[in-house]
Amino acid sequence: MTALGRSGVRTEPGAEPRVVVETLRRSADRLGFASPIDAATHVMRRHRELPPSDDQNPIRAYHASASRTVRTGRVRTEDVTDTTVTLVFEREVSPLSLFKVTLATRVRLESEGIAHLTDHGWSAPPTDPVHSFTGTPQELLERARIDLADKDIPLERSLLLLWGARIGSEELVGAREQRLLVAEGAAVRGREIRSLLSRVEQEANGPTEGWYAACLYRSMLENLFEGFLGEVTFSVVTAEEIDSMDRELHTALAQAEKAVPKAVPVGVPETHWWWRVPFDTVLND
Repeated sequence: MTALGRSGVRTEPGAEPRVVVETLRRSADRLGFASPIDAATHVMRRHRELPPSDDQNPIRAYHASASRTVRTGRVRTEDVTDTTVTLVFEREVSPLSLFKVTLATRVRLESEGIAHLTDHGWSAPPTDPVHSFTGTPQELLERARIDLADKDIPLERSLLLLWGARIGSEELVGAREQRLLVAEGAAVRGREIRSLLSRVEQEANGPTEGWYAACLYRSMLENLFEGFLGEVTFSVVTAEEIDSMDRELHTALAQAEKAVPKAVPVGVPETHWWWRVPFDTVLND
């Protein structure tokens, strides 16, 4: 963290909001978290939400993405208290031409003018869907098939593309042979699938802002299991593991106070019950 040279940013106490924002944008490359432990925690938990970077060091890449969001993103104010103000900077990025993702960076400004990062990654808690798909369902499916054959491309991106194809069409997308190739490409990546199961639980049991990520990862997995792997699913994970994950997910989502219905993607299948849990007053009561 010392090597990054993020010594921190100071603004004039009591300065006008416009001046504060200009200062933060101008000094974005010096913004850092309040402590190295805080920085490491955020990097480890959220760096995979970001588009691939030419920088192979995830700590540098994560902070560079946060700085770029502060420099170029639209800004709004959040959580004003007597001693602090939190500013949220948001920008859209396109890891591929087929979809966009909204990234958000939170900067906390203390009363004495000290500013530091408090969060960076997918917009959380989102007020709209974090992901939007611009490709056709067929294009999304075909790109997912190609990406699954490349072990250097994270499984999550391929599953996200498959999810976009699923919610973008009321009918089954792709020829039988194409769908079989997707299933074959995913079945050999069992370690990554099991890792994603763990991430569903981690997001669900983390801060309440993680409800969107927990639901999205769960839907990405369910779409893979239900739409492509079928019975092969249970050669990768057990029914008991899925049941355990769903119990954890249900319990946690019933307490997701910051969830908003508008952030739920359009086209979510009825069987993906987890998206409804935060808003089901009967269940929550």
